Amino acid sequence: MAEESAAPSTSVDKTDSMDVDGEAKKLLGLGQKNLVMGDIPAAVNAFQEAASMLGKKYGETANECAEAFFFYGKSLLELARMENGVLGNALEGVQVEEEEEKAEDSMAESADNVDETEGSEEEDKENDKAEDKENDSTVEEKESEEDEVGNLELAWDMLELAKVIYKRQDTKEAQLHAAQAHLKLGEVSIESENYIQAVEEFHSCLTLQQKYLEAHDRLLAETHYHLGLAYHYNNQYDEAVLQFSKSMEVIDKRMVMLTERLRAKGEGLAEDEKEIEELKGLLPEIKEKIEDSKESQKSARVAELALKATLVGGSSSSFSQGTESSLTSTIAVGQTADGASQCITDISHLVRKKRKPEEEAQQGDNEAKKSKPEPAVNGGGDAAPSGNEVAEKMEEETEERPQIDTVQNAV
Repeated sequence: MAEESAAPSTSVDKTDSMDVDGEAKKLLGLGQKNLVMGDIPAAVNAFQEAASMLGKKYGETANECAEAFFFYGKSLLELARMENGVLGNALEGVQVEEEEEKAEDSMAESADNVDETEGSEEEDKENDKAEDKENDSTVEEKESEEDEVGNLELAWDMLELAKVIYKRQDTKEAQLHAAQAHLKLGEVSIESENYIQAVEEFHSCLTLQQKYLEAHDRLLAETHYHLGLAYHYNNQYDEAVLQFSKSMEVIDKRMVMLTERLRAKGEGLAEDEKEIEELKGLLPEIKEKIEDSKESQKSARVAELALKATLVGGSSSSFSQGTESSLTSTIAVGQTADGASQCITDISHLVRKKRKPEEEAQQGDNEAKKSKPEPAVNGGGDAAPSGNEVAEKMEEETEERPQIDTVQNAV
């Protein structure tokens, strides 16, 4: 009887397991459909439920959970991008509303000048309303930012977990799925503005794809394109141009292969012709990215040269200013010395020195000559200089000598 009672429980477990797998498969299909149709929130909910069901049954690191984790992370990335765009539009609307409120406030203030008491009350009410609206808007912005960061972080966790599960499997299919996980991790890094991490993820993706894919596969072109974007955002313009060019090379190879296949079959397949048209439409966009990178590189070089010129000019101007200041200080010192000598010269006439006996005797003779008038030569013609004139000249010479001596001593 015990064995008979155990059999129904085993059959119930099997039916339960089949129901979980079947329901998870349906949810994955629904989520992929919603993702293609652009209903991102519905896709996120479907993938989340499928991942939760499979994780509870097999464990979070089981191989059966890899697909659900990958699509859950991919949909979360798209949701974060969508919310980022909605947030930008909402912020633009908030700015417009603030400008309208300011205009209304200014009109209310001009009208309130008629009655000051009523105007003050109305202004207080309007200011309170404006503050309430600003507070509400800031709270909404913070909440949206937190949701965006949370979605990106959760997307990274899901994609990282899917990558680990795929990489431990040796099959070609699993390795290519791991490459796609690396690609989406790189896109998450770009959204988070972590461009160095994005470059690493895209390189890891490219390594796996080049190992298992043909040279004309479109996945290689996509990876080269994303790698070029990461380099461009990281201001590595030479590398960006190189990756964009490689993406174009892969597309050209793909177009050549499709064209040759169409010629071999004689009649063109609709899918191949459609793909050729799609590839032709991608080339102008990639060429535009190459031109943008080249222009950005030129602008960066011009800015670098301008910065160097500014630094060199600043150092030379400071040197010239130092030289001029030193020259100015030298001249100032010279002027100060000259000024000092001028001051000494100015006070020299106030200092009376002792006269030597010879000078006193000479001065006595001069005074004696002053008292004697000089007779005219030959009784007429030009008169000789009088004694008084001679004495005055000698006296002036004696007064100038101390001044000259003083100046020489000062020099």
